[in-house]
Amino acid sequence: MAARLEQAVDGTTAAALQIFVDHADGCDEIQRKIIEVQSHPDQHKKLRLFPTPEAARLLRISESHLRGLVRQKGFPQGTVVGGNNRRAFTLAEVNEIRRLLFAATKDPRYRVGRQRERGEKLAVVTVANFKGGAAKTTHSVHLAQYLALQGYRVLLVDLDSQASATSMFGHVPDEEFDRLDTLYRLFTLDDGVRTASLHDLVRPTYWDGLDLIPANLGLYSTEFELPVRQIKQRELRFWRILADALPSIDDRYDVVVCDCPPSLSYLSINAVMAANFLLVPIPPSMLDFSSAGRFFRMVYETLSTLAQAEGGRVKTFDAVRLLVSKYAIADANQSQLVKWMSAVFADTLLENRMALTTGLDNAGNLKQSYYELESADMNRRTYERGLEYLNNVNAEIERVIWSIWGRPQIVESVR
Repeated sequence: MAARLEQAVDGTTAAALQIFVDHADGCDEIQRKIIEVQSHPDQHKKLRLFPTPEAARLLRISESHLRGLVRQKGFPQGTVVGGNNRRAFTLAEVNEIRRLLFAATKDPRYRVGRQRERGEKLAVVTVANFKGGAAKTTHSVHLAQYLALQGYRVLLVDLDSQASATSMFGHVPDEEFDRLDTLYRLFTLDDGVRTASLHDLVRPTYWDGLDLIPANLGLYSTEFELPVRQIKQRELRFWRILADALPSIDDRYDVVVCDCPPSLSYLSINAVMAANFLLVPIPPSMLDFSSAGRFFRMVYETLSTLAQAEGGRVKTFDAVRLLVSKYAIADANQSQLVKWMSAVFADTLLENRMALTTGLDNAGNLKQSYYELESADMNRRTYERGLEYLNNVNAEIERVIWSIWGRPQIVESVR
């Protein structure tokens, strides 16, 4: 990391700026330690097993039904994890049981992925806001993981050069990835390395059904190179590069989740233009609310300008939703602001709020998501309460995706 940074400057400048190189290396070292502690002994993150009661809830069947399936030939057996033949299952096993149940019963409860034969299109959910600290990455990661738990095939695209979403999956981005491993390769000025396909950038994760396009600091070069490329290629529609690349992975996924940087950058504009579902997290505070207002004005002005560039073709969305994030339930001022938001944004504000919970904070400190925690990691009531908030929000977003697909909402939400 230090060598790459110092290549760009002479010796005197490098010496004067060395403190920043040292601090960058220090942050990477701490991040490695966190990953090593959590991933011991092989230093690779793994998803926990799901005990029979939890696996049954994901499958929307009773525990006794799942125990009966385990005894049937051809069904995954799980792993014995305790006395009385108690079993737990990997996510891949849960998804395989779900597929086998649908094959045997044709019950629509077990068919989760989009149905192309019915014209259900790729759902592209862009999570964006102008201000940092709105929980964009937190919710992008948890939404992608929730959908994977339900059996969808999901691609998470990290468009933020800070690479927090990438880090959540156990990576040290600036050590493990080159900028050509990121979306930079889609946008770069260099014809020799540029790709028009997202296939080359997709990385599997330790979550069955969930892939990642990573980010790192090099992704930020996009913001400097793309304007130059536009000058050289007058016909280039720089705002549609990501949208034009999506057909290359359309057959592999049901949902794409885009995690945006905290600005209306070239990358954010591409994510917004590629989306058919725009999700805007807003913490209930005056500063965040003011910033969100500016974000919406900037989106309006940007899309209006791009419409002119496209001969009057206006970008539209199948859904735009606001999510109350980082909600302190006991805070009277926040409660009042949420009431005002409900009155003003009645048609677009999600009914469920993402509350601040101790468990969510603890998970983030360990580079884990809430879905990777086990109830034994904290007080069970605290764990269940946090999980309920998270599942309720994500289940509501899932129903918005169903509405985009025109699908009858016949599947009950997981609690």
